[in-house]
Amino acid sequence: MKTRIAKLALFALGVLTIGVFVVRAQITTQLTFKMSQPFTVGDTTLAAGSYVVTPVPSTDQSIIEITAASGKPSVVAEVNFVAPDPSQPGSHLVFNKYKNVVALSQIFPGGGNQGYQLLQGHPEKLAAKTETPTKQTVSSSAK
Repeated sequence: MKTRIAKLALFALGVLTIGVFVVRAQITTQLTFKMSQPFTVGDTTLAAGSYVVTPVPSTDQSIIEITAASGKPSVVAEVNFVAPDPSQPGSHLVFNKYKNVVALSQIFPGGGNQGYQLLQGHPEKLAAKTETPTKQTVSSSAK
């Protein structure tokens, strides 16, 4: 009986520990970045310029919005959580660069927090059929 209680307590402690790590993965405010060339987010192509990344309110942080600093255009994207990249400790974004497509792939808020993996859009899926992308990292700042 004591071993069952001990196993249950250990299991509960493990679940709580995992929950703490998931909660700290969120972008709590917003990230800003500047891109020097057009890029895609899902099926939408955005022009070169300054952008703001924010979580969509009233969601479980699995939907983000990327908006031009001027307020328009903007795009909403569904994301999955990914482990932080230890080789890049600061806040940054990772783009998959193909011959004719630059696609936003991952967003890392920094501080050892978990990041976001964006779902591939149609332009990137087509490019990935015939090409292997190179990774392009762009730094961002939290506000």
